[in-house]
Amino acid sequence: MIDQLRHRAVRLVRLLDHPAIVPGLVFGGLVLAITQGLAANSGPVAVYDAHAYWLAGGSDHPYASTIASGFDDSTNPFKYRYPPPLAQVFEVLHLIPWPIVAGLWVGMTTLVFLLLSGRWALPLLLFPPVLWELWFGNINLLIGLAIVVGFRWPAAWSFVLLTKITPGIGLLWFAARREWRALGIALGATVVVAAVSIILAPQLWFQFRDAMTVQAVAAIDIPEQAAIQVSLPIRLLVAAVFVVFGARTDRAWLVPVAATIASPAIWGNVFVILVAAVPLLEGRGLTRPLLWLPRRRVPGVASA
Repeated sequence: MIDQLRHRAVRLVRLLDHPAIVPGLVFGGLVLAITQGLAANSGPVAVYDAHAYWLAGGSDHPYASTIASGFDDSTNPFKYRYPPPLAQVFEVLHLIPWPIVAGLWVGMTTLVFLLLSGRWALPLLLFPPVLWELWFGNINLLIGLAIVVGFRWPAAWSFVLLTKITPGIGLLWFAARREWRALGIALGATVVVAAVSIILAPQLWFQFRDAMTVQAVAAIDIPEQAAIQVSLPIRLLVAAVFVVFGARTDRAWLVPVAATIASPAIWGNVFVILVAAVPLLEGRGLTRPLLWLPRRRVPGVASA
């Protein structure tokens, strides 16, 4: 029985290594990006989250709606809730028409998904949070990529700390392993980016402070729409345990798991951060390059 299961697993891996898989997925991602771009102006759902970022980039007070009503989206569904740097990036993108930005954003996040999932991209499309993320256009896949890349280039953690913030609990990995240089690089890069942001637009940080005081209530009183009704302080404690245990036992894949648990509020698409565990389980991004390509089969030679 075990031999049969092993044989079927090997056949599945060989099937997923078929050279037609990657071009097919890239073509599918291109079609999705174009479709999302065309649908971007048709309603409030397509590329919903990225639309909020784009609108924030064109606003003098991107936090006004959040300060006014917190997580109540009945008055304005397109709220911006992150630190200013992302909104400042979207100031440039706001110069580009929204449908084009929507298509580019979905195309980028699709490529990030393919990069992280590798040969498992096709079956992982059956994981609902993946399609939710590609449809809504959030930054969860980018956070997953930053975590994976951050093991080799710790400065990538600045993206996590300057967007959703709390998944940065993963930095305990370096502290638990006493990798102080890596921890210093991660925190130093964050300080540098934040300092530049403050110099360019100090008023945004005052607005963000006011928005945070409103959103802090949701850390205890979880929004009803959230997938998991557990307050953030409890989840941060659980996430810290996961990270420290993973650091002490060389289980890097537990860091994306902890980052998911530690997200400010866990909506359905947040679980897509778990995709970042795939390359870490395979050693990609750690001992091997992150980029995955199917193995080339040599005629007459059996592949393992």
